[in-house]
Amino acid sequence: MSAPHLLETLATLALSSFFIIITISFFKFRLARKQEELENILLSVDQESLNNLKNHISTEFSPKDYILPLTFITMVTFIGLYFLFLGWSLYKPATDGFVKSVLLAGSDFWVDPIASQVIEKRSVSIVAWSILGSFLGGAQYTYRRYATIDLTPGIFFSIGIRMILAPTLSLMISFLMGINEPENASSNIILVIAFLTGLFPERGLKMLLDKTSSIFPDEHKFKIQTLPLQAIEGISYLHRLRLNEIGIDNAQNLAQFNFLMLIIKTPFPARILLDWVAQAKLMTQFPGHINQLRESGMRTALDLKDALEMCHDEIESISETVDINKINLLIYQQKLSGDRSISLLGMFNETLEHRITG
Repeated sequence: MSAPHLLETLATLALSSFFIIITISFFKFRLARKQEELENILLSVDQESLNNLKNHISTEFSPKDYILPLTFITMVTFIGLYFLFLGWSLYKPATDGFVKSVLLAGSDFWVDPIASQVIEKRSVSIVAWSILGSFLGGAQYTYRRYATIDLTPGIFFSIGIRMILAPTLSLMISFLMGINEPENASSNIILVIAFLTGLFPERGLKMLLDKTSSIFPDEHKFKIQTLPLQAIEGISYLHRLRLNEIGIDNAQNLAQFNFLMLIIKTPFPARILLDWVAQAKLMTQFPGHINQLRESGMRTALDLKDALEMCHDEIESISETVDINKINLLIYQQKLSGDRSISLLGMFNETLEHRITG
Protein backbone atom coordinates (compact mmCIF):
# COMPACT_ATOMS: atom_id res chain seq x y z
CA MET A 1 0.00 0.00 0.00
CA SER A 2 1.40 3.36 -1.01
CA ALA A 3 1.89 6.19 1.48
CA PRO A 4 -1.10 8.25 0.21
CA HIS A 5 -3.39 5.23 0.42
CA LEU A 6 -2.11 4.45 3.92
CA LEU A 7 -2.83 8.02 5.04
CA GLU A 8 -6.35 7.82 3.59
CA THR A 9 -6.97 4.56 5.44
CA LEU A 10 -5.67 6.00 8.74
CA ALA A 11 -7.79 9.14 8.27
CA THR A 12 -10.90 7.00 7.74
CA LEU A 13 -10.27 4.94 10.88
CA ALA A 14 -9.26 7.92 13.04
CA LEU A 15 -12.23 10.11 12.14
CA SER A 16 -14.66 7.19 12.44
CA SER A 17 -13.60 6.74 16.06
CA PHE A 18 -14.23 10.41 16.96
CA PHE A 19 -17.58 9.81 18.68
CA ILE A 20 -16.20 6.88 20.70
CA ILE A 21 -13.20 8.90 21.87
CA ILE A 22 -15.23 11.95 22.90
CA THR A 23 -17.68 9.72 24.84
CA ILE A 24 -14.84 8.06 26.74
CA SER A 25 -13.46 11.51 27.56
CA PHE A 26 -16.92 12.61 28.67
CA PHE A 27 -17.20 9.80 31.22
CA LYS A 28 -13.62 10.13 32.41
CA PHE A 29 -13.47 13.90 32.86
CA ARG A 30 -16.67 15.88 32.22
CA LEU A 31 -19.33 13.82 34.01
CA ALA A 32 -17.52 14.03 37.35
CA ARG A 33 -17.50 17.80 37.01
CA LYS A 34 -21.25 17.87 36.33
CA GLN A 35 -21.91 15.88 39.51
CA GLU A 36 -19.69 18.24 41.49
CA GLU A 37 -21.51 21.32 40.16
CA LEU A 38 -24.94 19.88 40.99
CA GLU A 39 -23.79 18.95 44.48
CA ASN A 40 -22.63 22.54 45.03
CA ILE A 41 -26.05 23.81 43.97
CA LEU A 42 -27.75 21.46 46.46
CA LEU A 43 -25.17 22.01 49.17
CA SER A 44 -27.81 22.98 51.72
CA VAL A 45 -29.99 19.92 51.26
CA ASP A 46 -29.80 16.73 53.28
CA GLN A 47 -27.52 13.78 52.53
CA GLU A 48 -30.39 11.62 51.30
CA SER A 49 -31.19 14.13 48.56
CA LEU A 50 -27.54 14.21 47.52
CA ASN A 51 -27.52 10.41 47.30
CA ASN A 52 -30.67 10.53 45.19
CA LEU A 53 -28.93 13.03 42.92
CA LYS A 54 -25.95 10.72 42.45
CA ASN A 55 -28.27 7.81 41.68
CA HIS A 56 -30.13 9.95 39.15
CA ILE A 57 -26.88 10.89 37.36
CA SER A 58 -25.76 7.26 37.31
CA THR A 59 -29.08 6.22 35.78
CA GLU A 60 -29.22 9.11 33.31
CA PHE A 61 -25.64 8.55 32.11
CA SER A 62 -25.28 4.78 32.22
CA PRO A 63 -22.34 3.61 30.04
CA LYS A 64 -24.30 0.61 28.71
CA ASP A 65 -26.88 2.98 27.20
CA TYR A 66 -24.19 4.37 24.89
CA ILE A 67 -23.08 1.08 23.33
CA LEU A 68 -25.81 0.74 20.69
CA PRO A 69 -25.91 4.47 19.70
CA LEU A 70 -22.11 4.60 19.39
CA THR A 71 -22.06 1.42 17.31
CA PHE A 72 -24.68 2.89 14.98
CA ILE A 73 -23.03 6.29 14.51
CA THR A 74 -19.55 4.77 14.09
CA MET A 75 -20.74 2.40 11.34
CA VAL A 76 -22.55 5.19 9.48
CA THR A 77 -19.52 7.47 9.80
CA PHE A 78 -17.14 4.78 8.62
CA ILE A 79 -19.20 4.04 5.50
CA GLY A 80 -19.43 7.72 4.60
CA LEU A 81 -15.73 8.39 5.17
CA TYR A 82 -14.83 5.23 3.28
CA PHE A 83 -16.62 6.66 0.24
CA LEU A 84 -14.81 9.96 0.75
CA PHE A 85 -11.24 8.75 1.32
CA LEU A 86 -11.27 5.27 -0.18
CA GLY A 87 -13.97 5.49 -2.84
CA TRP A 88 -11.33 4.93 -5.51
CA SER A 89 -10.90 1.36 -4.23
CA LEU A 90 -14.37 0.48 -5.51
CA TYR A 91 -13.16 0.86 -9.10
CA LYS A 92 -10.24 -0.35 -11.17
CA PRO A 93 -7.38 2.14 -11.49
CA ALA A 94 -7.13 4.19 -14.66
CA THR A 95 -4.94 2.86 -17.45
CA ASP A 96 -2.16 5.29 -16.54
CA GLY A 97 -2.03 3.88 -13.02
CA PHE A 98 -3.36 7.08 -11.42
CA VAL A 99 -6.22 6.66 -8.95
CA LYS A 100 -8.44 9.70 -8.49
CA SER A 101 -9.50 10.66 -4.96
CA VAL A 102 -13.13 11.54 -4.24
CA LEU A 103 -11.96 14.18 -1.77
CA LEU A 104 -9.50 15.93 -4.08
CA ALA A 105 -10.67 15.22 -7.62
CA GLY A 106 -14.08 16.90 -7.50
CA SER A 107 -16.10 16.27 -10.66
CA ASP A 108 -13.02 14.73 -12.32
CA PHE A 109 -13.63 11.63 -10.24
CA TRP A 110 -16.69 10.70 -12.30
CA VAL A 111 -15.68 12.16 -15.67
CA ASP A 112 -14.44 8.76 -16.82
CA PRO A 113 -14.11 7.19 -20.26
CA ILE A 114 -16.22 4.27 -19.06
CA ALA A 115 -19.68 5.80 -19.51
CA SER A 116 -21.52 3.19 -17.42
CA GLN A 117 -19.57 4.24 -14.32
CA VAL A 118 -20.08 7.99 -14.65
CA ILE A 119 -23.48 8.20 -12.92
CA GLU A 120 -22.47 5.73 -10.23
CA LYS A 121 -19.24 7.55 -9.46
CA ARG A 122 -21.08 10.86 -9.36
CA SER A 123 -23.52 9.41 -6.83
CA VAL A 124 -20.66 8.08 -4.70
CA SER A 125 -19.11 11.56 -4.69
CA ILE A 126 -22.39 13.22 -3.73
CA VAL A 127 -22.96 10.76 -0.87
CA ALA A 128 -19.38 11.18 0.35
CA TRP A 129 -19.44 14.99 0.40
CA SER A 130 -22.87 15.07 2.00
CA ILE A 131 -21.80 12.72 4.78
CA LEU A 132 -18.66 14.82 5.28
CA GLY A 133 -20.88 17.85 5.88
CA SER A 134 -23.07 15.81 8.26
CA PHE A 135 -20.02 14.51 10.09
CA LEU A 136 -18.51 17.97 10.59
CA GLY A 137 -21.84 19.41 11.74
CA GLY A 138 -22.41 16.43 14.04
CA ALA A 139 -18.89 16.64 15.46
CA GLN A 140 -19.34 20.35 16.22
CA TYR A 141 -22.69 19.70 17.89
CA THR A 142 -21.30 16.74 19.86
CA TYR A 143 -18.40 18.82 21.16
CA ARG A 144 -20.81 21.54 22.20
CA ARG A 145 -22.83 18.98 24.16
CA TYR A 146 -19.59 17.61 25.60
CA ALA A 147 -18.55 21.08 26.75
CA THR A 148 -21.93 21.73 28.40
CA ILE A 149 -21.85 18.27 30.04
CA ASP A 150 -25.00 17.25 28.20
CA LEU A 151 -23.81 14.31 26.07
CA THR A 152 -26.82 11.97 26.13
CA PRO A 153 -27.05 8.68 24.14
CA GLY A 154 -29.87 9.97 21.93
CA ILE A 155 -27.63 12.55 20.29
CA PHE A 156 -25.74 9.80 18.42
CA PHE A 157 -28.93 8.32 16.97
CA SER A 158 -29.98 11.83 15.94
CA ILE A 159 -26.67 12.57 14.18
CA GLY A 160 -26.63 9.15 12.54
CA ILE A 161 -30.12 9.62 11.13
CA ARG A 162 -29.14 13.04 9.78
CA MET A 163 -26.08 11.45 8.15
CA ILE A 164 -28.42 9.06 6.33
CA LEU A 165 -31.01 11.69 5.49
CA ALA A 166 -28.55 14.26 4.10
CA PRO A 167 -27.04 12.12 1.27
CA THR A 168 -30.51 10.92 0.31
CA LEU A 169 -31.69 14.51 -0.03
CA SER A 170 -28.52 15.41 -1.94
CA LEU A 171 -29.08 12.63 -4.45
CA MET A 172 -32.71 13.64 -4.96
CA ILE A 173 -31.64 17.26 -5.52
CA SER A 174 -29.02 16.14 -8.05
CA PHE A 175 -31.64 14.17 -9.97
CA LEU A 176 -33.91 17.21 -10.13
CA MET A 177 -31.06 19.49 -11.20
CA GLY A 178 -30.31 17.33 -14.23
CA ILE A 179 -26.68 16.71 -13.33
CA ASN A 180 -26.80 13.61 -15.54
CA GLU A 181 -27.03 15.79 -18.63
CA PRO A 182 -23.79 15.89 -20.66
CA GLU A 183 -23.43 19.66 -20.39
CA ASN A 184 -23.53 19.40 -16.58
CA ALA A 185 -21.30 16.35 -16.21
CA SER A 186 -18.22 18.30 -15.09
CA SER A 187 -20.00 20.70 -12.74
CA ASN A 188 -18.83 20.83 -9.12
CA ILE A 189 -21.86 22.76 -7.89
CA ILE A 190 -23.64 19.57 -6.85
CA LEU A 191 -20.76 18.74 -4.49
CA VAL A 192 -21.12 22.14 -2.84
CA ILE A 193 -24.86 21.59 -2.50
CA ALA A 194 -24.26 18.09 -1.10
CA PHE A 195 -21.81 19.40 1.51
CA LEU A 196 -24.16 22.19 2.61
CA THR A 197 -27.09 19.77 2.73
CA GLY A 198 -24.99 17.63 5.06
CA LEU A 199 -24.43 20.63 7.33
CA PHE A 200 -28.04 21.84 7.12
CA PRO A 201 -30.40 18.97 6.15
CA GLU A 202 -33.46 21.15 6.81
CA ARG A 203 -32.37 23.60 4.12
CA GLY A 204 -31.75 20.74 1.71
CA LEU A 205 -35.26 19.45 2.36
CA LYS A 206 -36.67 22.94 1.79
CA MET A 207 -34.77 23.21 -1.48
CA LEU A 208 -36.15 19.83 -2.58
CA LEU A 209 -39.69 20.84 -1.68
CA ASP A 210 -39.31 24.16 -3.50
CA LYS A 211 -38.19 22.36 -6.64
CA THR A 212 -41.19 20.01 -6.47
CA SER A 213 -43.74 22.69 -5.57
CA SER A 214 -45.57 22.08 -8.85
CA ILE A 215 -46.12 18.45 -7.81
CA PHE A 216 -46.84 18.94 -4.11
CA PRO A 217 -48.91 21.99 -3.06
CA ASP A 218 -47.42 24.33 -0.50
CA GLU A 219 -48.96 23.13 2.73
CA HIS A 220 -47.98 26.34 4.53
CA LYS A 221 -50.69 28.18 2.58
CA PHE A 222 -53.29 26.25 4.52
CA LYS A 223 -51.74 26.63 7.97
CA ILE A 224 -51.67 29.40 10.52
CA GLN A 225 -48.36 30.96 11.48
CA THR A 226 -46.15 28.30 13.08
CA LEU A 227 -44.09 30.69 15.25
CA PRO A 228 -40.60 29.20 14.65
CA LEU A 229 -38.07 29.02 17.45
CA GLN A 230 -35.59 31.15 15.49
CA ALA A 231 -37.95 34.10 15.92
CA ILE A 232 -37.03 34.14 19.64
CA GLU A 233 -34.03 36.31 20.42
CA GLY A 234 -31.05 34.31 21.66
CA ILE A 235 -32.01 30.91 20.19
CA SER A 236 -29.43 29.73 17.64
CA TYR A 237 -29.47 26.78 15.26
CA LEU A 238 -27.73 24.53 17.81
CA HIS A 239 -30.11 25.64 20.56
CA ARG A 240 -33.04 24.66 18.33
CA LEU A 241 -31.56 21.19 17.81
CA ARG A 242 -31.33 20.69 21.58
CA LEU A 243 -34.88 21.89 22.19
CA ASN A 244 -36.15 19.68 19.35
CA GLU A 245 -34.82 16.64 21.24
CA ILE A 246 -37.32 17.15 24.06
CA GLY A 247 -40.25 17.83 21.74
CA ILE A 248 -40.08 21.62 21.46
CA ASP A 249 -40.41 22.49 17.77
CA ASN A 250 -41.85 26.02 17.89
CA ALA A 251 -42.54 28.95 20.18
CA GLN A 252 -45.97 27.62 21.17
CA ASN A 253 -44.40 24.36 22.43
CA LEU A 254 -41.82 26.35 24.40
CA ALA A 255 -44.46 28.65 25.92
CA GLN A 256 -46.48 25.71 27.21
CA PHE A 257 -43.60 23.46 28.33
CA ASN A 258 -43.22 22.89 32.08
CA PHE A 259 -40.53 25.36 33.12
CA LEU A 260 -39.10 23.20 35.91
CA MET A 261 -38.81 20.21 33.57
CA LEU A 262 -37.14 22.50 31.04
CA ILE A 263 -34.43 23.31 33.59
CA ILE A 264 -33.93 19.63 34.38
CA LYS A 265 -33.94 18.33 30.80
CA THR A 266 -31.67 20.96 29.19
CA PRO A 267 -28.20 22.32 30.03
CA PHE A 268 -29.11 25.98 29.57
CA PRO A 269 -28.92 28.40 32.53
CA ALA A 270 -32.25 29.07 34.25
CA ARG A 271 -32.05 32.79 33.53
CA ILE A 272 -31.71 32.20 29.77
CA LEU A 273 -34.55 29.67 29.77
CA LEU A 274 -36.76 32.10 31.64
CA ASP A 275 -36.12 34.79 29.02
CA TRP A 276 -36.87 32.39 26.16
CA VAL A 277 -40.10 31.11 27.71
CA ALA A 278 -41.29 34.63 28.55
CA GLN A 279 -40.59 35.71 24.97
CA ALA A 280 -42.47 32.68 23.64
CA LYS A 281 -45.51 33.46 25.80
CA LEU A 282 -45.66 36.99 24.46
CA MET A 283 -45.14 35.82 20.87
CA THR A 284 -47.98 33.29 21.02
CA GLN A 285 -50.34 35.96 22.32
CA PHE A 286 -49.40 38.74 19.88
CA PRO A 287 -47.56 37.09 16.94
CA GLY A 288 -48.22 39.94 14.55
CA HIS A 289 -47.05 42.68 16.92
CA ILE A 290 -43.87 41.23 18.36
CA ASN A 291 -41.59 43.69 16.54
CA GLN A 292 -43.55 46.72 17.79
CA LEU A 293 -43.49 45.33 21.32
CA ARG A 294 -39.73 44.76 21.19
CA GLU A 295 -39.10 48.24 19.81
CA SER A 296 -41.09 49.62 22.75
CA GLY A 297 -38.90 47.75 25.24
CA MET A 298 -41.35 44.91 25.94
CA ARG A 299 -39.50 41.77 24.85
CA THR A 300 -41.28 39.28 27.11
CA ALA A 301 -44.65 38.61 28.68
CA LEU A 302 -43.20 39.74 32.01
CA ASP A 303 -42.17 43.09 30.49
CA LEU A 304 -45.67 43.67 29.13
CA LYS A 305 -47.23 42.61 32.43
CA ASP A 306 -45.09 45.12 34.33
CA ALA A 307 -45.88 47.87 31.82
CA LEU A 308 -49.63 47.27 32.06
CA GLU A 309 -49.53 47.26 35.87
CA MET A 310 -47.37 50.37 36.23
CA CYS A 311 -49.05 52.37 33.48
CA HIS A 312 -52.64 51.20 33.85
CA ASP A 313 -53.96 54.74 33.43
CA GLU A 314 -51.98 55.09 30.18
CA ILE A 315 -53.07 51.83 28.59
CA GLU A 316 -54.50 53.71 25.61
CA SER A 317 -51.09 55.23 24.95
CA ILE A 318 -49.49 51.77 25.15
CA SER A 319 -52.14 50.49 22.75
CA GLU A 320 -51.29 53.15 20.19
CA THR A 321 -47.53 52.62 20.60
CA VAL A 322 -47.58 48.86 19.98
CA ASP A 323 -50.56 48.95 17.57
CA ILE A 324 -52.65 46.54 19.66
CA ASN A 325 -56.33 47.08 20.38
CA LYS A 326 -56.93 48.47 23.89
CA ILE A 327 -59.55 45.81 24.61
CA ASN A 328 -57.09 43.06 23.69
CA LEU A 329 -54.55 44.52 26.10
CA LEU A 330 -57.12 44.65 28.90
CA ILE A 331 -58.15 41.05 28.23
CA TYR A 332 -54.49 39.95 28.21
CA GLN A 333 -53.86 41.83 31.47
CA GLN A 334 -56.74 39.97 33.08
CA LYS A 335 -55.42 36.70 31.70
CA LEU A 336 -51.93 37.39 33.06
CA SER A 337 -53.27 38.00 36.55
CA GLY A 338 -54.69 34.46 36.68
CA ASP A 339 -51.91 32.65 34.82
CA ARG A 340 -50.01 30.49 37.31
CA SER A 341 -47.18 29.87 34.85
CA ILE A 342 -46.59 33.62 34.55
CA SER A 343 -46.59 33.90 38.35
CA LEU A 344 -44.01 31.10 38.50
CA LEU A 345 -41.83 32.83 35.92
CA GLY A 346 -42.12 36.09 37.85
CA MET A 347 -41.07 34.35 41.05
CA PHE A 348 -38.06 32.78 39.36
CA ASN A 349 -37.14 36.13 37.84
CA GLU A 350 -37.23 37.87 41.21
CA THR A 351 -35.12 35.10 42.77
CA LEU A 352 -32.51 35.31 40.03
CA GLU A 353 -32.43 39.11 40.21
CA HIS A 354 -31.96 38.91 43.97
CA ARG A 355 -29.03 36.48 43.57
CA ILE A 356 -27.33 38.75 41.03
CA THR A 357 -27.77 41.98 43.00
CA GLY A 358 -27.26 40.29 46.35
